[in-house]
Amino acid sequence: MNDVKVSASRLSLWYGDKQALKEISLEIPPNKVTSLIGPSGCGKSTFLRCLNRMNDLIDGVRIEGEVRIDDVDIYGKGLDVVDLRRKVGMVFQKSNPFPKTIFDNIAYGPRVNGLRGKRKMQELVEESARRAAIWDEIKDRLHESALSLSGGQQHGSASPVLWP
Repeated sequence: MNDVKVSASRLSLWYGDKQALKEISLEIPPNKVTSLIGPSGCGKSTFLRCLNRMNDLIDGVRIEGEVRIDDVDIYGKGLDVVDLRRKVGMVFQKSNPFPKTIFDNIAYGPRVNGLRGKRKMQELVEESARRAAIWDEIKDRLHESALSLSGGQQHGSASPVLWP
């Protein structure tokens, strides 16, 4: 059994000319709660975004070093980033819904993962909203922008969805 789930080796990251991470090296064991603690602006979120390559979406970012998850170099050539993001999800302190409808925000994950069928999707959206305890508040607003929801409702509409 591998005793390392996530490892970073000499990981550095720049936003343009500004270096945000400097030669971070650490190992995180499997099935253990791990905390990153530090002051605002020290790079905690930047490091976490490295774990599913969300920083790839930011112009001007340059990364050096290595990040391995289950002994796979996640910055290696040929890695399927969409598959990585299916396995390494992120939950943020502040919700950031897509500029789409409430329905489309809830249905986004299952659609990306191949769920098809209008009726199945409607049932899944309702079940997910009920599990997030927001169904009664949104059931008549599913085709409105998710940006119109309160912060708590936005968090609920972005809740993880489990489906076969």
